Formats: sequence, C-alpha cells, structure tokens
Amino acid sequence: MTEPSRPAPPPEPGSPTNPPAPTDAPAASSKRFTRANYIDFFLYASAAVSYIGLSIWNKWLLDWIVGPFWLVAWVWGLPALVKLVRHQPIRPQRGRAVGAESTSDS
Repeated sequence: MTEPSRPAPPPEPGSPTNPPAPTDAPAASSKRFTRANYIDFFLYASAAVSYIGLSIWNKWLLDWIVGPFWLVAWVWGLPALVKLVRHQPIRPQRGRAVGAESTSDS
C-alpha cells in the first residue's frame, strides 16, 4: 500500500503567501546614476572636503553651528552662484514650467 500524499506545510508567519515574480522587481534603469545624481554627489563631497580641509587650519570651523551652516551654504549657494554668473533665474518663475516657451502672442 502507498501512503496518501501529505499537504504542503503552511508558510511561516510573516512570509508572503505568493512571493513576487522576478518581473515585479524595479527596473535596472531606475538604479542608473543620472546627471543630477552626479551633481548632488559632487556638491556634498566637495562641501565635506572643503570643510575638512579648511578646519585643519581654522579650528573654530569645527562647531555644531558652523558645520551645518557650511553644508547648507555650500550645497545651496554654489549652484545659486553658478546660475547667477550664467544670468539664469535662481528660482523658477511661478506658474511657468521650466524650459516651456510662451504660446501667447502678446
């Protein structure tokens, strides 16, 4: 005589009942670095290097107030300074999409 087949054991608590298919994973293109990612990395890395480099000679820069101020001023101020030199608006105008052309003939 043969034994009757046993049912599959129940899933462990907390595990999904239906594991996601490989096609449900995020696309590989979402993991690519864009130009904006490189610019952000450059801004934060250059802020850290310049802060550490200047604080070697000026110990008063090693402060809980000066450090965050340095980071914000560098990451926000450097792109704003570049836009100012290029005669570009620092903030986009309200009500208009960035780079959109005006369609009115006025």
